[in-house]
Amino acid sequence: MNKKVITTLVLSSMVASALSMNAGAASDKQVLKNETGHVHNVVGKLGKVSGATADERALKALDKVKGDFGYAQANGHFKVTKSHKDDNGVSHTKLARVIDGIPVFGGEMIVHEKDGNVQGVTGSYKDLAPTAKKASLSSAEAIKKAVASTGFTGELTEEAQAKLVFVPKADKAVLSYEVSVRYMDETPGNWSIFVNAVDGSIVDSFNRVEYANHTLVKAKPGGGTTPTTGTAAVGTGTGVLGDTKTSLNTMLSNGTYYLQDKTKATSVQTYDYANSTSSKTLMSDIDNVWDTSVQRAGVDAHYYAGKVYDYYFNEHNRNSYNNNGATLVSGVHYSRSYNNAFWNGSQMTYGDGDGVTFIALSGAYDVVAHELTHAVTEYTSGLVYQNQSGALNESWSDAMAAVMDSDDWLIGEDVYTPGKAGDALRSMSNPSAYGDPEHMNQFVNTTSDNGGVHTNSGIPNKAFYNFATAIGSRSIAGKVWYTASRDYMTSSTNFSGARAATLQAVAALYGTSSSYYTALQTAWSNVGVN
Repeated sequence: MNKKVITTLVLSSMVASALSMNAGAASDKQVLKNETGHVHNVVGKLGKVSGATADERALKALDKVKGDFGYAQANGHFKVTKSHKDDNGVSHTKLARVIDGIPVFGGEMIVHEKDGNVQGVTGSYKDLAPTAKKASLSSAEAIKKAVASTGFTGELTEEAQAKLVFVPKADKAVLSYEVSVRYMDETPGNWSIFVNAVDGSIVDSFNRVEYANHTLVKAKPGGGTTPTTGTAAVGTGTGVLGDTKTSLNTMLSNGTYYLQDKTKATSVQTYDYANSTSSKTLMSDIDNVWDTSVQRAGVDAHYYAGKVYDYYFNEHNRNSYNNNGATLVSGVHYSRSYNNAFWNGSQMTYGDGDGVTFIALSGAYDVVAHELTHAVTEYTSGLVYQNQSGALNESWSDAMAAVMDSDDWLIGEDVYTPGKAGDALRSMSNPSAYGDPEHMNQFVNTTSDNGGVHTNSGIPNKAFYNFATAIGSRSIAGKVWYTASRDYMTSSTNFSGARAATLQAVAALYGTSSSYYTALQTAWSNVGVN
């Protein structure tokens, strides 16, 4: 697709100089800023804090950098949400910014400390004047307005939920209800809609359905009986491309085999929509040889979901996307001639394609890996699916897919345009081959596709490619990218912050004197992110 570049982002030499230094392990404090001059990291040996828990220490650590970020004090303005200790014993404690106890959307901070020694603080801060202290609208009224704004009139897949937040708008914090609206009718929705809590107007909204393909085509998980007991079995199956899967984990219950894998620390389940958009049933077979044409898409969705689970579990000690054993649900044969695949916040869904643009999308290992990585990102950094953070969300899915499906640097090539050889949805090595930018001087400023999330992902994609090829290891590059997402990125991280996050991750894993650290600096600099 042809894209018109209408803006060029140029990073300041001050930022370039700061970020070229040893982020995360310096002897002196460094204040790292993005291209607009806003602080996104303070790193170095920032001093000692006391406290019996990481939560207590984190609040005290924030006071050490209050002058750099621009707030008066941490107490009463930030609230701990969760904390994780990595293999080096460093605690990464995430805190939400609050105004009068109400969280500010996208206002997270992360404190990195070990045994009270503060190593850095990640996040952003801007003075905001709250527009109101109390809601005039009820949550029920806000939900009605949010659902109405989508234009959807059918049954939601789950009850809409609303919570009070402050939404940053210029120098204001607009008191709003953040309403989650999820449905899977002809056009799937996983909306975050922000309703002004005083006058009921829509402050902002974005659809968090995360697609493999940026062309939004038309698309409720329904019922179907899922056996709760049975015996583990191993079958064989034929995939979308005609290949044989000889180790297909299934379950035998009352004489019938189901695409349900209970050999892992979670359950992997694969359903058939049978070309509907309203109901699905667990795929079944009588002899555990899954070789019919209807079964092929299910075979691949099931097999590849298991492989992705195994990758995250074996390589990163992560038990499913939420790290707490969430069931991996896939649905195939969605709608008719559906040219897409997506993660909707609770499951993966795959269309059969129209036979021209796509064949069944579950037939591509990298597409499955891409979609499930969106789920992982939702529970690690939680990157907001808009603008630069949204492009990073897409890029992290592409990068981890390229680690798992490592035969090439293309995304979706196995199922895209079956009548044309050698092409793909995207290329990590050569984004511009598919009309995507690969340097910041090509950055596309657009309001479509949530701010060009599939387009501008080409820039961090190329950075990942540069790094992985320079060090000769996709596995190590993937470990750095995963660690960055888990420990060093917030929901509002932008490209400059992603560079800092990955540098801190590689420093934590391999040290600042390693060749990996230098290679990563160069990888980002070569795409204009400094």
